[in-house]
Amino acid sequence: MAYFRSLPNVKVRIKSTRNNNVEPYVVAKNIFRRIKLVDEIQGNVLGFEQYTIGNDVKPYQVANNVYGNSQYDWIIMLCNNITNCYKEWPMSEHELYTYVQKKYNGDVTMVHHYETNEVKTDKGETILEKGIQVNGEFRYYNSDGTIVPNVTYPVSNFEYERTENDKKANIWLLRKGYVADFVSEYRNLVKYAPNDEVGDDDVKMTWKAVEEVFNTKKDTYTTRYGAVPTIQFASSQELVNRTVTVETTESGAQVRTVDTTNTGTNSSGVTVGTTDSSSTQSGSQY
Repeated sequence: MAYFRSLPNVKVRIKSTRNNNVEPYVVAKNIFRRIKLVDEIQGNVLGFEQYTIGNDVKPYQVANNVYGNSQYDWIIMLCNNITNCYKEWPMSEHELYTYVQKKYNGDVTMVHHYETNEVKTDKGETILEKGIQVNGEFRYYNSDGTIVPNVTYPVSNFEYERTENDKKANIWLLRKGYVADFVSEYRNLVKYAPNDEVGDDDVKMTWKAVEEVFNTKKDTYTTRYGAVPTIQFASSQELVNRTVTVETTESGAQVRTVDTTNTGTNSSGVTVGTTDSSSTQSGSQY
């Protein structure tokens, strides 16, 4: 957790549209932000020491034993360029045996390949090195044409996987005296550099990384021109205010007056501010 607390924040889009005018983002740790040691520093023996991981020992246990703080396990992972502890950290004996059984369908003792034994001359000079991977038909001949006996030996599936697992047990550890400076420098490097995508709250959001998806389906009106989208229908209408006045004459007739005032210009080019009026009369005869 100490590693993730040092990572900067980033806005991650979780929805394609806004709901109730709320931005469709959540703030999360930018797990893609990573610092890697340069090869020259990683190979500097002055700042590092070799370490062999014991059976069934986890990164936090090594950190606690070496640095006195189990939360420094991320330093061990970072210094050894380990990004997946399940595949790059050595398995315990039990985990290894279970893994081999599953990988090879239970054929743990089946021959995986053959390797060479060391062959020397009468003077003690090595003419064939030990551990070279060969096939089962490999033969080695003396200068007189005779075959050298017992030049290869079989390696089982479990022996092969165990050798590969043991290679992972040899790691480099940052010396304890450099830990404080290392943590401080890491926190400085992992921060965002000033740029337009980082806000005042140090949260990054890449603009237009994911274009917003709008719902193009609109409610429709049925008119004499046919069914058209709401926005299109509204834009084709005159932008007007109408005032209706109803008056009753002495004879009992009602006069309805409609005053129309244009308040804008629509797609047909109606001029703003013009007025018009019309009257209709209705009544009853006795």
